[in-house]
Amino acid sequence: MAPGSRIFNRYKALGYVSNEIPLVTRYIRRRKEHLVVTSVGRSFHTYGCAHFALLSVSGQHERDITCLAGDFFHIYSAAGNSVYAWRRGSELKHEYVHNHPVHLILPFGPNLVTVDEASNLTVWDIKSEANMLQMEFHNDTFQITAVMHPSTYLNKILIGSEQGSLTLLNIQSQSVIYTFKGWGSGVTVAVQSPALDVVGIGLKNGYIYLHNLKFDETVIRFHQEWGPVSALTFRTDAPFMISGANNGRMVMWDLEKGKVFSQLTEAHTGAVTGLECLHSEPLMLSSSPDNTLKMWIFDKADGGPRLLRIREGHSAPPNFIRFHGANGHNILSSAGDSSLRIFSTITETFNKSLGRASFNRKASKRKGKILDDPLIMPPIVRFTSETTRDKEWDSIAALHLGVNVVTTWSYEKLKMGELKLRHERFRKAVGSNPRVFACPSSICLTHCGNFVVIGYSSGHCDRYNIQSGIHRATYGTTAHHGAVRGLTVDRYYTLLLLEMTYFSFIADWYTSSYLYLFQFKSNIGIRRW
Repeated sequence: MAPGSRIFNRYKALGYVSNEIPLVTRYIRRRKEHLVVTSVGRSFHTYGCAHFALLSVSGQHERDITCLAGDFFHIYSAAGNSVYAWRRGSELKHEYVHNHPVHLILPFGPNLVTVDEASNLTVWDIKSEANMLQMEFHNDTFQITAVMHPSTYLNKILIGSEQGSLTLLNIQSQSVIYTFKGWGSGVTVAVQSPALDVVGIGLKNGYIYLHNLKFDETVIRFHQEWGPVSALTFRTDAPFMISGANNGRMVMWDLEKGKVFSQLTEAHTGAVTGLECLHSEPLMLSSSPDNTLKMWIFDKADGGPRLLRIREGHSAPPNFIRFHGANGHNILSSAGDSSLRIFSTITETFNKSLGRASFNRKASKRKGKILDDPLIMPPIVRFTSETTRDKEWDSIAALHLGVNVVTTWSYEKLKMGELKLRHERFRKAVGSNPRVFACPSSICLTHCGNFVVIGYSSGHCDRYNIQSGIHRATYGTTAHHGAVRGLTVDRYYTLLLLEMTYFSFIADWYTSSYLYLFQFKSNIGIRRW
């Protein structure tokens, strides 16, 4: 590649919605709409809450984003030692440089408060990029883990520490106003409550304190039994507080009665790292490292939350992708979470999920389990698809890791099919014969969409009718000595080409490959290379 060539520059990420960085919300008066910003590694995405459509993608950062923040004018992102200010989600306006990586950002009127990993607190003038104030804290005595601005407290910010204590600072006079001794556990999150002087503080031991800063008194205390409080938010249209945990659970607390109101035990498959209730609306946003962004609405009969909109991708890295069709508009993708998804190269709104592979799809659906479903199959390692019969029957066939059955999927109905393709020779275990325990190693769907050809690690090769699941033919009069690594069928359904691997013990381990050519209909071998 010639120097300066842009041929292999990345265009955009498909199916990447969020990671462990908490989401950020902004309200745009001109649009009369809330925007939500999520981090996707070295860039961030901006979505509109009205339709959950992707509005913009930021430029690439030199390193992964470590934190996000936003105000009426800018989105602030930290990557490495630098903090960037963006307009309209994609136009870089300002840059502020630290001596250490930054992990906390707080927009504060015309100023920007940043905290780096060495617990150095810096106040910047947003427009001039000038350093207005710098205060040094020591990680061994006061490691800063949370920062917020209490409402109506002019020029004051509250910072929480890993040691458990909190400090109220006046950034104008550069002085410490008051120090709160804390509750003997590290502060994980601090947010403003709808009541003046009252702040919600989440701790590493799972306790949540609503503390009055003016009188240094605890108003009420809650205990989350699932470990550290990873996120916290308050509803402004009702007296409720919502907390998130590292196991994906969310709890809704009744502040008037002082007890749990409702909970979502499987809100996310990963930790709930971002929670935000929209102002004066019964809506809540949540994000997680499981690569999902969800909008919840509190409209159930008991007042609990219901999933309203979702943007999601694979919760584990993809391991096999292929275009579906010849127009290049849709990509089929499988990943380690046992799911099969469709990603559109045109717009995010066309992304769809075909679900997770299950040994009994109907039973899994009845149980409604997300995290610990014993019926979930191993991940899909290879699949094949054709568009010819999309609207009539299943048009996707998939191989799974370590399983000797082939599953079928419907692209049109967006779900897993009912068929499990497995030959009778693999249904019974006889001794330790590797041919009995063989697994599918390659697969091909004919261009007409009627037949699926499966090659096995035992050297067998079978043809099935994908509509009925009936076995139609076996290629080769005797089993081959090696695994079928690849196969294909020509467009006239007359020839079948197989690639075999033969293993030998004569001197040492080595492999040799052969190509076999069969007549598709008569199953007669024609030639070997």
